[in-house]
Amino acid sequence: MTAKKVIPISKPLLGKEELREIEKVLESGMLAQAERVKEFEQKFADYIGTKHAIAVSNGTAALHIALIAMGLRPRDRALTSAFTFFASASTIVLCGAVPRFSDVDERTMNIDPEKIKLDKCKIVIPVHLHGHPADMDPIMEKARREGALVLEDAAQAHGAEYKGRKVGSIGDAAIFSFYPTKNMTTGEGGMITTNDGEIAEKARILRDQGQKSKYIHWGIGFNYRMTEINAAIGLVQLRKLDSMNKRREEIARIYSEELNIRGIKTPYVAPWAKHAWHLYPLIADAGKRDEIVDRLNSMGVMARRPYPMPVQEQEAMKMLNDPERNYLAVLFDKIEFERTPVAERLTKEVFYIPIHPGMSDDDVSYVVDSVKSVLKQIS
Repeated sequence: MTAKKVIPISKPLLGKEELREIEKVLESGMLAQAERVKEFEQKFADYIGTKHAIAVSNGTAALHIALIAMGLRPRDRALTSAFTFFASASTIVLCGAVPRFSDVDERTMNIDPEKIKLDKCKIVIPVHLHGHPADMDPIMEKARREGALVLEDAAQAHGAEYKGRKVGSIGDAAIFSFYPTKNMTTGEGGMITTNDGEIAEKARILRDQGQKSKYIHWGIGFNYRMTEINAAIGLVQLRKLDSMNKRREEIARIYSEELNIRGIKTPYVAPWAKHAWHLYPLIADAGKRDEIVDRLNSMGVMARRPYPMPVQEQEAMKMLNDPERNYLAVLFDKIEFERTPVAERLTKEVFYIPIHPGMSDDDVSYVVDSVKSVLKQIS
């Protein structure tokens, strides 16, 4: 097969409506956080089903602020998944706290509630990876029993649902990312959602240089504000989110029907889950993943490997004990991380194929045919 075109792993779906809203912002001359940000916050909170939404500059900023607003302090502990993007853990360290890691369920690839050892952790951060909700009920029960708060990392799960509830409305707080590859984008941006008024108030202050009012600083904060341009894009994207997710679901259904073949395993979806299909993860037979990915890329199908290792094995996490390379090391006693064998195996077997609402039926067919062709070649 010869590639007619390159099919990207993901692509934002932007059009004239977003452009018109950007033009309105530019014409107004009001570019910094103002009324459009407030409107976006209210509409996003309504969509998720929470009392509060706090818009910020990106998803990592949302994690950082949420953790501080929830009370994470130097030398505290916070636990998250070993199979996630680095920011889920790095923001714990930025708070001066100690990251702990839990292994994942091999089917959903989310944190496994049975393997969670909170061990005096102040906050647990379940990640709704790929758009599949984490199993929140047992996580919430364990956290409540041990006096921990729950921060949902929903950076990849806009519109996903757990037992009929939108993710982002279940924990004590949640975060979303609006990076260009996400299910909806603002260019760059993030959001914190919560029903807790105190967390919301602290987050709003922290994102704006610690100001309670103009030039009156309640604490040391950050410049993590969202711009009016970002919010204008977000308002349009939010209106489109359900229809864009519906197209993702259609593509995922075709993939799952057509690619239920020898050599790969299609994604598991729990009976209580509404998947947002941010990514479509396949599991390759042992030792064949890299060859599959390389061959697909050569055919114009932009397949991608996941995180190369569990988060705790990243060099940046290993250097937490080294004061010469890490300015925060003075805060910690020697940190040792447990191995997470399921996460470790998934980093070697999982790969992603393109899924985004801009894909045509021909694109989807080409991806399916390409995967089948590659598996036939290497079998």
